[in-house]
Amino acid sequence: MAITPTIWQQPIFPPEDAEGEVYFWRQDQFRELGFSAHNAAELALSDAELGQARYLRASGCALELALRILR
Repeated sequence: MAITPTIWQQPIFPPEDAEGEVYFWRQDQFRELGFSAHNAAELALSDAELGQARYLRASGCALELALRILR
C-alpha cells in the first residue's frame, strides 16, 4: 500500500486583508520558534496559542512534543 503525501496549500487572502496579515505574522512567529514551514502554516491557521508555544520552546520542549501539545 503506497502512501500518498498530502499537498499543503497556504490560504489565499485578498490584498490588504487584516486576517491575512495576522496569518502570515503568526506563521513567521511559529517558524522563528523552529517549526517547519508546513507545521508553522498549520499552527497559524489553528487556535494554537503563540504564547504557549513560546513558553514550551523556551522551557526546552522538543518540537514534536510542542506540536502535539499545541494541536
